[in-house]
Amino acid sequence: MASISGLFADPPLVTLYVPCRNYGRFLEQAIRSIHAQLYPHWELFIIDEASEDETPIVAERLRSECPDRIHVITHAAPRGLQKTANSVLEKARGRYIMRLDADDWLDESALLLMVAKLESEPAIGLVYGNYFYTDPDGRVLGMERRYKLGQEDVVGHLPPHGACTMVRTRALKAVGGYSEDVDAQDGWELWYKLMNRVKAVSLDAPLFYYRQHGASLSRDSNRLLTARARIFGKLRQQMEGSYKPSCLAVIAVKESYPGFEDVPYQEVGGQSLLQHALGAAQGAAGVTDVMISTTSPNVLDYARRLEDTGTIGPYMQTLRSESAPAAPLPIQAILQHAGEAYRAERGSYPDAVAFLSIHAPLRRREHVEKGIDILRITCSDSVVSVTEEREPIFAHGPQGLKLLNPGRMQNLTYDRERLYRFNGAFLALWWEVLGDADIFGETIAYMEMSAEDSVQVKRPSDLALLRRLLEEAAPTHA
Repeated sequence: MASISGLFADPPLVTLYVPCRNYGRFLEQAIRSIHAQLYPHWELFIIDEASEDETPIVAERLRSECPDRIHVITHAAPRGLQKTANSVLEKARGRYIMRLDADDWLDESALLLMVAKLESEPAIGLVYGNYFYTDPDGRVLGMERRYKLGQEDVVGHLPPHGACTMVRTRALKAVGGYSEDVDAQDGWELWYKLMNRVKAVSLDAPLFYYRQHGASLSRDSNRLLTARARIFGKLRQQMEGSYKPSCLAVIAVKESYPGFEDVPYQEVGGQSLLQHALGAAQGAAGVTDVMISTTSPNVLDYARRLEDTGTIGPYMQTLRSESAPAAPLPIQAILQHAGEAYRAERGSYPDAVAFLSIHAPLRRREHVEKGIDILRITCSDSVVSVTEEREPIFAHGPQGLKLLNPGRMQNLTYDRERLYRFNGAFLALWWEVLGDADIFGETIAYMEMSAEDSVQVKRPSDLALLRRLLEEAAPTHA
């Protein structure tokens, strides 16, 4: 454990950096919060990301007030968080490094608490805390209390916030810094790069103020989900070794339902539902074989014709007995049947199996890849595709209905109120888990999909609506 004199050592123990693009109106509050820190040994880099507002003027004025500790770096064109972070990492003198976003600000105890924790135990390489939500004018709306690591979050499926997470500088350098081809979700990348290398600690104290406004990057959910997929893909590539786990993707196909006939042959966007499902699985990284499982010989004949014309690639098939035509087999039974068919042909069971619904035509290959990557990287029993529920949800309580996610009424998303629903598009699990009573196992990871990509086609009206939406979204040509 460090001594008090060591804790307050000089030169600076902490390198801080504040990227700023057109947030000049907020920048001074962010920097003043650094000056107000109870822990005094820091250096600061303000990075002007080609701002077109008052950012350069504010940054230079703040630098001139403390030229020995504050440095301003000006970029002629925006470089993004990752490239900016790596450029600061190269210049950092601090034992620890942390980003503060220009529209946020620190509690006065933030650096003291995080440095004290890091200095107390050399094995700790990453520390973060809770934070306050504020409105654009800085009025506090509520507090985000993260799940406590090791107690409430044992498996570590909830990465820390990208900003205001303090990292041991040498640990970040040892993993090669940030991946510059990922333009968002640096908290996720940092977490999965470091979680198995250093000890991480969460502090049960609010350490910064997180301003909510229309331009916040965290509100751009599609961009964040895309960046998250890239992160998992890169991590999977780093894991590749001599042994490649086998994964059987199973597409369960029922030919007709009451009121909805010829389901696999229905076309959306120029392809049948079966083609969409096969296209999402075939060629997806991590998928070693694709199997069609059905009770209908007609479906297999149709798939064979598609293969003969080169419309789809090679696949496996299995014909299930139609023992209970009024009710489809549960997913578990379908996957077990497929695994037995795989073993009969390959001589062994697959390492993992994935279930792909035929009713999710907007699920793409990258979704399948991401789901399998998550299964491997998190070492979870299973991965389910989910859509975050963004509307108020109620459940019965002693006094009638109880709102489960009251933060939604303030347009806030608290970790402890997040609700996810299985969208039916994708499920993957290890073969050894499949025989358990609970198909999901004990540790369940998730792959979040957008509401648009999660659209299900379960009835003719769904099909008509989706076709119309795709037509409206298609680019028009003069």
